[in-house]
Amino acid sequence: MEDKQNILVLVKTYPEISKKYTETVCTAGIQESTKKLIRLYPIRYRYLTGEFQFKKYQWIKTKIVKANSDSRPESYNPIENTIEIGDVIGTSDDWNERAKWIINENTVFDSVEDLLLAQKQNKTSLGIVKPKEILDFIIEKKTTEEIAEAEIKKNGVLAQMGLFEQPKDIDLLPFRLVLRFRCYNKYCKTHNMSILDWEFGQLYRKVKKNIDWEQKITDKVTNICSPKREPYLILGNIAKWQNIFCILGIFYPPRRRQQLLF
Repeated sequence: MEDKQNILVLVKTYPEISKKYTETVCTAGIQESTKKLIRLYPIRYRYLTGEFQFKKYQWIKTKIVKANSDSRPESYNPIENTIEIGDVIGTSDDWNERAKWIINENTVFDSVEDLLLAQKQNKTSLGIVKPKEILDFIIEKKTTEEIAEAEIKKNGVLAQMGLFEQPKDIDLLPFRLVLRFRCYNKYCKTHNMSILDWEFGQLYRKVKKNIDWEQKITDKVTNICSPKREPYLILGNIAKWQNIFCILGIFYPPRRRQQLLF
């Protein structure tokens, strides 16, 4: 696409070490012209200068091209040096303006099962699902081998960076965050999905020296999924295993306001 596209950023995943790009952040949002979900990848977010760094729920304008190496229909490569930062949509109206863009017939699926069917039929790789019930939240520790392998990969990538770019160290997360939930499909047998949202990784970095760091992360999830809120899970699949979906982020407006919308 030669013209710049307006995109409302919804999620940013925690940075992932990449041999090709040093590190990447998967970013997903709503394309203004279609009100459909779009994936922007790769974005080396921490290596962008301040004028190109964006926040969640912020409009950006950027040139994009269809990703040749990614068959998923929503995947586009952003041209990083064309990014223009726009307005942030706040919450002073009980999240109503955010919901107007995010919750629509192009983005929301009735259940994970429906999203999986769309993936099988149309290669759909992004979708939003409102869970019927949140059953559990688990902080699953990674094995010693997993952690060691990730450290070796990170150190190797940082060591090979060019002379004109300063390496930026990153805290590798020693755990997986897993949400167990049931959706509105009568045949649903529950789902266990990893949460990849950058916010949780940042929270860990702030509280990791506290003895109760696990409780602090659990408290955040409990607040997001409390009866006072109407959580919607923003889901995306994995390029190598496209039948496996993860939680890229959570949209959690006040429950009272959401009920008024429908």
